[in-house]
Amino acid sequence: MLVTTSFHPHAGQREEARHLARRLGVPYVERERFSLEELLERNGADSAVVVTREGWHWEDREGRQFFFHPNMSVPRIKQLRQGNPDPLVTVSGMQPGDTVLDCTLGMGADAVVSAFVTGQTVTGLESQPVIAELVAHGLKTYPAKNEVLKKAMRSIEVVCTDYREFLPQCEDRSYDIILFDPMFRETVRASSGVQPLRLLANMDPLDPETVRHAVRVARKRVVLKERPQSGEFERLGFEIVKQSARFALGVIRVEGGRE
Repeated sequence: MLVTTSFHPHAGQREEARHLARRLGVPYVERERFSLEELLERNGADSAVVVTREGWHWEDREGRQFFFHPNMSVPRIKQLRQGNPDPLVTVSGMQPGDTVLDCTLGMGADAVVSAFVTGQTVTGLESQPVIAELVAHGLKTYPAKNEVLKKAMRSIEVVCTDYREFLPQCEDRSYDIILFDPMFRETVRASSGVQPLRLLANMDPLDPETVRHAVRVARKRVVLKERPQSGEFERLGFEIVKQSARFALGVIRVEGGRE
């Protein structure tokens, strides 16, 4: 992989691209006159992160792209503002003032909704550096016209780390709610908007040791989103409390925790 810019970049774009390349530990390559396909071929790279005036995106030799977009957080926040329930908010018992740790940030929709509901900074963990960089930058710079959405997006603290390393270092009862939404290993055609994310995402399943740490760290609930028939809820000790054809939400209520 490499980092480059669009054609005719201004000095600020070049500087952004150089800093990004250093953080990712990959080369920065001047775009010059080359198409992205030519640039990748000349440098023996399979993909690139491209810094443009419109934003940052990842692209591979087949033209597949990943870039930040607020995605489902937009209609979900709209529904909440109209007084309608959100399944994740309901099953987690999320309330204003709660602290939330999103262990699988991805595109950040759950974290943005959580920041809107709680009014607090939400910590989002993302183990894959390219996703973490693009989503963190998008959350800070996406030109949302809705000030409520913008405030929620700007309230996410992105940490590039694996939850298996982060949770063991947390003190007991240090977050109210902990969220897990691992990348589904079974794809669904209707979720094609998420497909580019799968090219970069961590596909590891959630493990029992991590769940034990999450229960130790949470004050109220640990929430898991998975396929209804995946077997993960039973394997990991979650109670399914909300189910649809495409996904289910399961919780572990912390014994003696704050509700």
